[in-house]
Amino acid sequence: MLPTAIADSYELDSESDSSGTSLAGGGLSGASSTSTSSTSAKIIEFPRSAWAPPLPPPDQLADPITALPRILEVPEVEPPPPALGGITIEAARPPEAEKRPGIDIPLQGASLARRLLAVIIDSLIVAAASVLFGAIFWKITGVRPPLIQLVGLAVGLQCLLWSAYQYLLMVYSGATPGLRAVGLELVRFDGTATPRSLRRWRVLASYLSAASLGMGYAWAFLDEDVLSWHDRITHTYLAPKK
Repeated sequence: MLPTAIADSYELDSESDSSGTSLAGGGLSGASSTSTSSTSAKIIEFPRSAWAPPLPPPDQLADPITALPRILEVPEVEPPPPALGGITIEAARPPEAEKRPGIDIPLQGASLARRLLAVIIDSLIVAAASVLFGAIFWKITGVRPPLIQLVGLAVGLQCLLWSAYQYLLMVYSGATPGLRAVGLELVRFDGTATPRSLRRWRVLASYLSAASLGMGYAWAFLDEDVLSWHDRITHTYLAPKK
């Protein structure tokens, strides 16, 4: 294909040379008629082969990356200055939940030993009053009931005198001789003094603790603040006197 292309280009050069000679001769003779010769040229296009790099074999891995990627540091953008001459308004903070004494905050109540000592002192006072009442009754009537009836009367009289003793002294005085002897006082969970109406409800609630076969009083051995049922019901407790 290459020799043929060279021969064709040589023929084109020869034809162009001959045409130029004839045109020059015609100009020199000054003939009136101008002969125009048109020459047609052939354009030869060489084939172009599409070249591409050879594909790697399918079982060949890519070359490892030697250059490590860089982490660009983004500059910190300072916030714009606040308006109103630098006056800033802080975000409103949610109010903290108020801790309730006796529920969220442990109480600083009296120890169980001091409370039992006060009960023993009051019980001795009530027992002495019961014995004195029985002796006066026997002296006046001269009747000595059987032993079973005597025990029943003694227990009933002891409970009746204990109920009246607690109601009168706790409601109207705020403390019993036993509580005063060991230095205890009745206060609310928040540490304030108890009014008379609240002391009355406490005494009535203590009757409920006793009527449940003493379970309301025994609850103090299981409670974390050593409180009984009537303490929890009225939100009051026995604390050391300040």
